[in-house]
Amino acid sequence: METSRGWKRELVEDAAILVIAVAIVLGGQVGLQLYLGTPTPLLAVESESMEPNLYRGDLVIVRAVDVSTLQVGDIIIFRASWYSSSVPVVHRITEIQNVAGELRFTTKGDNNPSPDPNYRVASDILAKVVGSVRYLGFITLLLLLPGGVWFIVLLLAVFVVTSLVCGFVAPQERNQEPVGS
Repeated sequence: METSRGWKRELVEDAAILVIAVAIVLGGQVGLQLYLGTPTPLLAVESESMEPNLYRGDLVIVRAVDVSTLQVGDIIIFRASWYSSSVPVVHRITEIQNVAGELRFTTKGDNNPSPDPNYRVASDILAKVVGSVRYLGFITLLLLLPGGVWFIVLLLAVFVVTSLVCGFVAPQERNQEPVGS
């Protein structure tokens, strides 16, 4: 039977692994922020407006961009006054106009029948999409739901409790003699 010192040591080791994992994730996030030049280098696609190129739940990788380098066909991230969500919009540039020295960008979701209302200006544009990972953004979307954070906390708690219970059961099973010896 495992001593109380043994399970306490295992609990400390598990906690240390969790702290290291969190540090790696946060360090990776900071590294991406520095490398891609944006405070939000990873965003989840929130709607079906960009299908079939980007799907709801895809995770997009974005980088800061000089708006003068943008071209028709680029997918950008922007804030829109007509969109009710606080999450930025992910749409494609369909037209660029230079009006009295001001660049104006017309945008549209690939799956939408018509362009977005009005136009975007440099101050609206947050970043440019440089890549995507299918379905990985669903984790972010889950966190945005009411109670989503608590759901993740509950899953982690179940994982920790399960690993502790299995840790208490496994040593006893290992010490048993095989049947028929």
